[in-house]
Amino acid sequence: MAVSQRQIAEKLGVSIALVSRVLSGKAAEIGITQDKIDKVLRIADEMGYVPSAAALSLIGKSTRTMGIAVYDFNDPFFGSLIKEIQIQAHEHNYSLVLAGFLNRSPDRQDLQAFHKHRLDGLIVIGTDTNAQWLEDFADLPVVRIGHGNAAEQSSCISIDEVEAARNIFDHLSSIGRKQIAYICANLPAHKIREKAFKMAANEAGLSLRVFQSEERRAFQAGLEKSVEVLKQAPATDALICATDRVAMGTLHALYEGRIKVPEQIAVTGFDDIPAASECIPPITTIRQPVGQMVQDAFKAILDPDNPPNGSHSGKLIVRRSS
Repeated sequence: MAVSQRQIAEKLGVSIALVSRVLSGKAAEIGITQDKIDKVLRIADEMGYVPSAAALSLIGKSTRTMGIAVYDFNDPFFGSLIKEIQIQAHEHNYSLVLAGFLNRSPDRQDLQAFHKHRLDGLIVIGTDTNAQWLEDFADLPVVRIGHGNAAEQSSCISIDEVEAARNIFDHLSSIGRKQIAYICANLPAHKIREKAFKMAANEAGLSLRVFQSEERRAFQAGLEKSVEVLKQAPATDALICATDRVAMGTLHALYEGRIKVPEQIAVTGFDDIPAASECIPPITTIRQPVGQMVQDAFKAILDPDNPPNGSHSGKLIVRRSS
């Protein structure tokens, strides 16, 4: 149960007004001695007193409250980010207000939680190249973990997509794969990744066939488009998947089609979600530095005038799917 100023006053045998003055930082204005100020602060700390965010807001002080906007709660990679955000929030003594969007499209109702609190900053999880809803939070420091529009007010923390794509192509080339296809869902992040893989393919002197599903669910996109690849491009010997969830759908389709992985077709994913190492076969993927990305997101919120470099290198994790 929350400790009140009244309880602190009763324990000390002083007035509530005195405790209120001390805890609001105005005690010296009315001549309260430093010894008494120190005693009130010590007892408040021992009793576990936490200032009301509403009260702090009224006097214009930081509420130590961070908004977290999540584009898709079903995305396991986003879940990994939320876990690290919670760790950082504990370390920096911040509370979190979490909001998510249905079908990755925010509306007024989704954002109500943010408008009910006086936030000190906003972390956005997910890629969006047309996030007009952020205009409502122009007075806040905003950091996006993902890719945004160049005109967006946020700082962006993201993986170096081109470097990651090159690493995957280097790996596939090293195992002799030349007939390569890219499978993705109809999502902004997957389309951005597609451009990176096309660039890497061109640099490697290879062609890349793209199979984009209109499906927005990653697993279903992998399942659907893998079947199409087998019908339209039977000579394909490697499938690059936009995410690990797409790769999981792909592995399912290949198993149903009695296609041996990696003997007949190699499969790669992206993100290194926990399930990537648990599949049969385990998925070759790009591990994103989730902990560092979240740490940098917090730094950008706490010191918006000096944001860290937003581009991060991924690490190729080679497993038995390739």
